Amino acid sequence: MSRYAAEVNQLTAAWLQRSDGAGVLSGAGLWPLLAVLAWSADEPGRGELAGAVGLPADECMDAARDLLKEVDDLDGVDAALGLWAQEAAEVRPEWRDTLPAGTFGELTGDAAADQPKLDAWARERTHGLIERFPVQAGPELMLTLATALALRTTWQRKFTDEPWPVADGVWAGRRLAGLSRTTAETHDLRVADTAAGPLTLTRVAGDNGLDVHLVLGSPDAAAGDVLAAAVPLLGSDSLVDGAALLSSGETERWPGVSTVSAQRPGLVLKTTRFTVRSLHDLLRQAEVFGLRTVASGDRGHFPVIGPVPLRVDQARQAAVAIFSATGFEAAAVTAIGLRTVSMPVHSTQALVVSYDRPFGFLAVHRESGLVLFAGWVDSPDDWTPPGEGSRPP
Repeated sequence: MSRYAAEVNQLTAAWLQRSDGAGVLSGAGLWPLLAVLAWSADEPGRGELAGAVGLPADECMDAARDLLKEVDDLDGVDAALGLWAQEAAEVRPEWRDTLPAGTFGELTGDAAADQPKLDAWARERTHGLIERFPVQAGPELMLTLATALALRTTWQRKFTDEPWPVADGVWAGRRLAGLSRTTAETHDLRVADTAAGPLTLTRVAGDNGLDVHLVLGSPDAAAGDVLAAAVPLLGSDSLVDGAALLSSGETERWPGVSTVSAQRPGLVLKTTRFTVRSLHDLLRQAEVFGLRTVASGDRGHFPVIGPVPLRVDQARQAAVAIFSATGFEAAAVTAIGLRTVSMPVHSTQALVVSYDRPFGFLAVHRESGLVLFAGWVDSPDDWTPPGEGSRPP
């Protein structure tokens, strides 16, 4: 699977590096939209968008179509594309027919009629996880192109729910919704020295080929730097695994790692339930996504779409991730809105790894290493007994 994992992961890492790292995001949800726009734009926006995608512009439409199909074919993942346009946008049928298969609808220009329709699509395509379409409908919204991505996996080895009083760090004094499990898989813990400092990654395996990697850096390391440094490690041979750490005895210098007496070697993983929601305004980092030119100027940038001069006016992503004792689910709706230019604008040692302060996570397709979601946890759930205030997948 995906021949485009490297390009998608590169976009994800660039986004994480330029962001503050807070919340959750999906580069895999944004990448196909940028690819469609790159193929559809003229210069210089065409080159800027292609640079963000990491492919020649002429290859971008086929790549968008292929990636969406590949992701949708993954077990536990649903991917969809939607296009809505006002009649006044005069969208060329040949351009629309070139797009990846998806939902095609009409905009009236009346927000009262259009917004509920867009919101319903977001809910249906994400199984209710995203309730609002991130782009705002109205008379100025001539065309919007969107992707929806939803992921769900159940842990191969479930956690135990338990209250977790935290003694040190920024969460000191809190009684968190703790999750704990002990397994024999010490290789699920891996460590590496990176440009962001020492990192600890722990893989939590799902039952359908999807994994979540929990990522912990030094207390003073920036969230965006930690996650951006973790992405290229997924396919790297440079990491040291837990078995080697136990053999060497060099555990204490790695974030969150310690040892405890046990009857047999193993890995004790302690973390917390979390629900993270984000709404990203992509135009705030337009240069990262190749959107600076196509979102500005007094002329249209997409002659392939139709004769009406259009520029990008809105670009947002709504995303959510939920980590529980039984599994993980996440969803993102990414939308780009275009407007006309003329409109206003004991016998041995076992390892212990504790995620008891802010940490990151990466949801990854195991075989290809494609990062589907990435995020940072700085506000974990407080403890409530299971079934009272929790929503496991």
